Amino acid sequence: MKNVLGRVIAASLITGIALAGSQMAANAGELPAGAERIAILQNGTLSAKEGSLFSSWTTLQGDVQKFEVAGNLIGALNTDGTLHVKEGSLGATWTEQARNVKDFRLSSNRIAVLRTDGTLVVKEGLHGAFVEQSADVTDFEVTNNRIGVVTKNGEAHVKQGDLFAAWTQQASGVKDLELTGTRVGVIRTDATAAVKDGAGAFVEQASGIRDLELSGDRIGVVSDGGDALVKDGLFGAWSQQASNVADLELTSTRVAVLFTDGTAAVKSAQGSFADQASGAQQIGLAAPSA
Repeated sequence: MKNVLGRVIAASLITGIALAGSQMAANAGELPAGAERIAILQNGTLSAKEGSLFSSWTTLQGDVQKFEVAGNLIGALNTDGTLHVKEGSLGATWTEQARNVKDFRLSSNRIAVLRTDGTLVVKEGLHGAFVEQSADVTDFEVTNNRIGVVTKNGEAHVKQGDLFAAWTQQASGVKDLELTGTRVGVIRTDATAAVKDGAGAFVEQASGIRDLELSGDRIGVVSDGGDALVKDGLFGAWSQQASNVADLELTSTRVAVLFTDGTAAVKSAQGSFADQASGAQQIGLAAPSA
């Protein structure tokens, strides 16, 4: 696989975090069964569809620089740094969440905002109060019961539980962090990727990696050469999905790729990719909880 995959070994980066348990359910923020969503950003316009790969698109908002979809939440970061989030149907009303936003993440019941000054705040629900989490943040992720950050010195920290839980350091030399309710994944500054389950040791996954995605038992990577590969489990075999890939998104049942030419495509299970849009800057997936 063009030297993409590193030798799989059990290697502990920094051990000792007790992060057992599944991601907490938040019924108010979950999608009903069969209501999988795809969202796309084209020329600053955010659109989404629900259901099959061939459903019609609904235009949601213009002047968008980035979006997130999680459960039945959709978030849009406008070009002026204002964040809006909606909950429920695709036609639900937008609610302003914050200004001076550099980046953000969603889970089905949490909203995480990275301000332009590098501070991270997180809230629960559309109308909850933001709680300060960390300063000097360069990367971050959020699930319904976890928050993870990478600080400017390359340290990855994760907390589990409520918004006031204590941080536990996971690794150093990190440039990117990924989370699920039971897993922690990192891309190090040397472009190697490693993933751990619960309080276990990190297991090396691949080298020469620029993107890492986690969803349920699935692990996905994009290599420096643009190959997208997906596997099930820490020790599963990699399956190449596509080449010339700029970005990869996963759910437990779907794989989405954004090709370097701006074409966005999605596949279900072991099916073939179905083109979704051209001239895309971003693609996202949301699915009901298992």
